[in-house]
Amino acid sequence: MRRAIIFPLILVLITGCAASFKEQREISRPRVSLAMGKLYQDDIQGALIELRKAQKANPDDPEVYYGLALAYWKSDKSDKALENVDKAIALGDKLGLEHPGLKSEAYNLKGIILSSMGSKKEAIPAFEAALKDELYATPEYPLHNMASIYLADKQYDKAREAATRALEYNAHYAPSWELLGRLFMEQGKDAQAIEALKKAVLEFPGFTEAHYELAQLYLRHGKTDEGIVHLREVIRLDPNGLMGAMAEKTLQTLPEALEKK
Repeated sequence: MRRAIIFPLILVLITGCAASFKEQREISRPRVSLAMGKLYQDDIQGALIELRKAQKANPDDPEVYYGLALAYWKSDKSDKALENVDKAIALGDKLGLEHPGLKSEAYNLKGIILSSMGSKKEAIPAFEAALKDELYATPEYPLHNMASIYLADKQYDKAREAATRALEYNAHYAPSWELLGRLFMEQGKDAQAIEALKKAVLEFPGFTEAHYELAQLYLRHGKTDEGIVHLREVIRLDPNGLMGAMAEKTLQTLPEALEKK
């Protein structure tokens, strides 16, 4: 008789906890969504206010901690960002198919945070961990981030491998085409660099850096007209910025550009 009473009690407690998280999630989810919108608008303080409310409503919601990690990283508070991203990873499986790949997103963010702190060797395992979930929708992101680290360290083979894998997942991912362009430039493979950078601007016509790099390559090889086209595009895209100023300065040294004014 006693066992018969205890077993249903345990079952009630278990299902009660599950229902409780689901109910709490109904409150925390819209607050997290509101907070993420504020983060994209660079309203860090407003985002933190909403995330704290969401955390109070549901302290086990992994999206809350992902949002907090992002907010603190944007605020240059790396230690707090790491603390919260680790909580997001620990709780990442709680949402299941409601948010597939959340743990991978958190691992990718962790790698970005570590990399921004100068801990690049520690960042690589985080990016690799992000690739383990088959449901992760954007594996090109951590692969591109790994390629960026390898390129900075002049580990060209590893950088090319990671960037190529990123493009196998998403052939339209312009940042990895631009990275390959820079990699080929550093290796003196200008023809391959031009092709990669052309694909970068094809996929993302507003890619200022890729236009500038293409201009430099064309000018280096005497293709002045092509170079001028891309320099003018840089000026159009970045009229008040450093790259725009550099492009304007370069144009002023080209007689062909002055003649066409």
